[in-house]
Amino acid sequence: MIRTMMYNEGQMKLPVYNSSSLTAGQLMIWGVDASSTSTCALIDAASNSQDAFAVLCQSLTSTVTNISTPLIYQAPVELVENLKVWKIYYDMAAANDSSVSSYSSPTITVAACDDNLDGSWVYVNSGTGQGELRFVSGANTTTLTASTAFTSTLTSATDFILIRNVGRPTAGLSLDPTFTMLKGDQLDLTSQDGMVVLKNFIQSGSTGIKELDPTLNSELTGADNLHNKGVRFYSHVIFADNDSTGRGI
Repeated sequence: MIRTMMYNEGQMKLPVYNSSSLTAGQLMIWGVDASSTSTCALIDAASNSQDAFAVLCQSLTSTVTNISTPLIYQAPVELVENLKVWKIYYDMAAANDSSVSSYSSPTITVAACDDNLDGSWVYVNSGTGQGELRFVSGANTTTLTASTAFTSTLTSATDFILIRNVGRPTAGLSLDPTFTMLKGDQLDLTSQDGMVVLKNFIQSGSTGIKELDPTLNSELTGADNLHNKGVRFYSHVIFADNDSTGRGI
């Protein structure tokens, strides 16, 4: 792991659930809105203010990103605690990637996955479609639907890396045994390692370093032929306790 110093005094932009009543100074915790289990964003801390994760820096005025329904904003916040942020690269080894069960453009079917992967990314690590990167605009317990169709017709011989969506989808994210990299095979979470992804990035000879955010770098949602460009993926993460709030340790 590499300590990152990009966020002065804990200030950053994070996804915030749409509500016209949210104003500057609002205490926020990680959660989902009442009508959806697929969206992970900061919500009003309300009665859980003792577990507040961040403070909203300005009132919400415009939609910057919309991963799914309901509307999600990218809003500036300041962490309640000035937590250490770590940079962790994804493990691209074949032993840690995931397999496609079947494919019907633009939807990948897998054996099983979490029902909250809207906003994640799929990178084809090997087999048909190698080097293709796609944004997951919708997901359920067996499918991952890309916002842009894959150029190739994926097969059961296709393996991919899942770059998990920002926020805390379930209980946290697994690390590999050496505690240095994220595993790519993270379709179904069973661990309690308690890690929150704040931002995801791609690094390669052709793209440079870019944030995996469809509103900031929309060209990445349909990127191809990245496997010959030395592509790597990493996340900025914090470590958190294992209760439902996702507050940092």
